[in-house]
Amino acid sequence: MTVRRLRWPLAVLLVLIGVVALILSYEDDTGVTAPRPSASRASTSARCTEANLDGLTPVAPGADHKELVQFWQGIIGPTYRAACTEDYRRLARLLEFEGSPEYFSTTACSGCTSLEIVAMWRDEYGFRGTDLSQLLESRPVQVQGGLMFRRGNAVAWFARGTYGTPGQWTGFYPRCDLEPDCVTYASGAP
Repeated sequence: MTVRRLRWPLAVLLVLIGVVALILSYEDDTGVTAPRPSASRASTSARCTEANLDGLTPVAPGADHKELVQFWQGIIGPTYRAACTEDYRRLARLLEFEGSPEYFSTTACSGCTSLEIVAMWRDEYGFRGTDLSQLLESRPVQVQGGLMFRRGNAVAWFARGTYGTPGQWTGFYPRCDLEPDCVTYASGAP
């Protein structure tokens, strides 16, 4: 009788483990999967350092360069780490402002969720997170209100923020050369 009593809880436990395993391995309809540990991921994350912030100059006289770098590292660092470790769900969350990607500048994707935008980058442009991390390892250009990173045809922008809006990742074009707005804004930077 004791063995029969244990079979039922054991069967329930096995079903729960199966459901959890299925959920963790589930690929949603956008094609974005949760990151999975692997040998290649371990070697990728081992090379992750931080975004390049060389050459930044404080705007205000007497401002501290170290504080400026720390400020930008706080804004750019989360995007860099998510990109370098290929955490596509985290990247998707980072391009949202107040829960929506509506104000994020990127290739046209009408009514897309942030996960769908990242999936579009991957499907249509062959984007990999490490592409963005390498972009952020290039020397930034200071533009009014923020920083622009440009490497090849890829461009990313980060805004310093304003009184009521925090600094954040504001734009990414995996192929700036194919987008007239991106070409205009990127060419206007020094």
